[in-house]
Amino acid sequence: MTDDAPTDVTKRVPKSLDTDTALVGRYSLTDLVVAVAPGAAVILLTRTLLPPIRVLDTSLEALTLPLAVIAIAAGALFVAVTPRYVDSLTWLTALGSYLQSAPDVGHDDAAAHTRLERVHPDHDAIERTDGALVGAIRVEPASMALATDEEWTRTTQAFTDVLNTTVEFPIQLYATTRSFPVDEYLATYEDRLDDPDVQDNPTLERLIESYTDWYRRDLATRETTIRDHYVIVPVRPTSVRHTDHGVTAQLVDVPVLGAFVDAFTASRAAEERAAMAEALDERCRGLERAIREIDGCTARRVSAADLTDLLADYWTTADTDARDTATALRTTPLVGGGD
Repeated sequence: MTDDAPTDVTKRVPKSLDTDTALVGRYSLTDLVVAVAPGAAVILLTRTLLPPIRVLDTSLEALTLPLAVIAIAAGALFVAVTPRYVDSLTWLTALGSYLQSAPDVGHDDAAAHTRLERVHPDHDAIERTDGALVGAIRVEPASMALATDEEWTRTTQAFTDVLNTTVEFPIQLYATTRSFPVDEYLATYEDRLDDPDVQDNPTLERLIESYTDWYRRDLATRETTIRDHYVIVPVRPTSVRHTDHGVTAQLVDVPVLGAFVDAFTASRAAEERAAMAEALDERCRGLERAIREIDGCTARRVSAADLTDLLADYWTTADTDARDTATALRTTPLVGGGD
């Protein structure tokens, strides 16, 4: 969840230039080497490194050619499935690094990736490591499945007007999918199985059971998901102040002296955070009003608990188990009470 990048993306320089000459189509000399290397390794092992071995009354040397052909075929298949945006050797190196990497990382390493500093339930926002407050708006778009070309034009023009007239700050449009809550949907039908009128009617009971079983299988086959749309709204500290107190931030880390500097600037930091929270509320309210003016669209502010769940689902790349995030989030520390 980031806002505008600090560098000009139109002037980005690649780390390296692809100077490989294409031999056939998009395949280069590097791809040829990757494809042939497994066969060469098989020949080297069987002819030089391994002692004479017989497999099923056949010498290993006699199997060298078939094994080499199979190895080259496997290498060629790997080259063929390599994504078009990278060469096969780079992809092989990245794949090897991924397989050797640890599946879990510590809190500090995870925080460096997620850039999450803390959650502010009282402001329905999360704080990034760079000090920015981030809120989110969930958008329920209009159904355009049967819309005409004119209706599509009006809707896109209305959205363009929102971006041109309301959005004067960086935003991020985020769309994601989640699994259909089949258990929640079928709970009503399954609860009916305990009703006396259903238990006294075996035909109705079998009908409900048959429907729930069919519905689960049908959703599993279709892989039904729900698409959600969000507008991520950040407010950076520089948006509410004219100068960045970089020196002060460094002095806070100095032993002994940092405690006095922190105490001296505490009220100033609290005032700055309050100003950022107010600015975030103002931006979100303005966006909500503008989005609701688009025909068929609704918008609502995402709570801090839901925003935390959304961030967790993003980084785990899967729907997380049900949890009571609102109860887990605290507005005061465990020790020491409030601010």
